[in-house]
Amino acid sequence: MSAPSDPRAPTAAGGAHCDHSRSLIAELETVRNRLDAWSREFTEGSPPPPLDKELVHKHREKNVFVSRVELVGPEHPDQFICQFALDPKHPFFFEHPLDHVPGLMIIEAGRQTGNAVCHLFYDVPFGTSFVLSEAHFEFVGFAELSRPLYATGTVAEKKFKRGMLIEMKCEGHFVQNHETIGYMSGRWRIFNRRVLERMRRSGARLQAPPS
Repeated sequence: MSAPSDPRAPTAAGGAHCDHSRSLIAELETVRNRLDAWSREFTEGSPPPPLDKELVHKHREKNVFVSRVELVGPEHPDQFICQFALDPKHPFFFEHPLDHVPGLMIIEAGRQTGNAVCHLFYDVPFGTSFVLSEAHFEFVGFAELSRPLYATGTVAEKKFKRGMLIEMKCEGHFVQNHETIGYMSGRWRIFNRRVLERMRRSGARLQAPPS
């Protein structure tokens, strides 16, 4: 199943519009090799621990769903791959028996990845407030519990103020066993915490409503 091409979508590697049904990043040989190595670690029972909870804006480690994020390489700026850390005993997302990873847990992992990317690769300081002002997602398959789940992503439409990233769009694919099982895109807006608090007290909108 594939989604129709959207001419408004940000471009992926090579200037082509992002194909929701497949990850071009995951098809790169260097990326395939890295994902294969990560899969062997998973099979051998030695996957990496979750990221530092501060990177994904969580207070409890059990709610961190990302274990690592890496840039694809210098020849592919603004592109990254990551591995999720999805505990099948999580008290909220697995409050009833499931034989697959629930979609809402994957979406939360995608949101956390966007947060981590801002801190790790764009030097956004801790203590800032992130707002996910828009999001879109599609699923075309199930995420199996017995296999590792990855994401590939591209950052686009970046905006800076005084040298600091204040807005970006991030889009990516959820990948398992070298197959795309879903797509997610979102727009992150980054605020000084006190500025955001003043905006909320004054009733200011984050952005103008569509006409």
